[in-house]
Amino acid sequence: MDKLIGQIPVTNLEKTLSKICKLTDFHYGEIWLPNRENNLLEFSPYYHIVGGNYQDNLEKFHLCSQDFIISKGEGLPGRVWLYKQPEWILNVSVESEGYFLRNQIAKAFGVRTGFAVPMIIEEKVLMILAFFACDIRSYSSDILALAMDAKIHF
Repeated sequence: MDKLIGQIPVTNLEKTLSKICKLTDFHYGEIWLPNRENNLLEFSPYYHIVGGNYQDNLEKFHLCSQDFIISKGEGLPGRVWLYKQPEWILNVSVESEGYFLRNQIAKAFGVRTGFAVPMIIEEKVLMILAFFACDIRSYSSDILALAMDAKIHF
């Protein structure tokens, strides 16, 4: 797994987040990576924040998120990792902490709608991409399909 991730240029990961944020009009994107033992998800250093009114709050949301480590099935990225399926949350700031681990951080910094998608190669989850908006966004299967489209990733 590390070998596969190591072959992806960092600029491609950052470009992928930027591109998906732009195409979906979401304000923030982040990547979660399985650890070496493939039993925990770690918050990666790769993220993208769209400039504008929400930039300061999203920087704070990002900083407060950096120490999170997630088990399979735990929180949004953990469920996406476990089930290998995308997930959409209408308003992360009102969900329970058990459902969205960063609910209080989201509430404090105005983060609302979130979704996450798995990047799967040879039936293994390589990474989880998560995206957030600072307003409520109705569920969109088109956005999920676009974010999972391998052609835009690398």
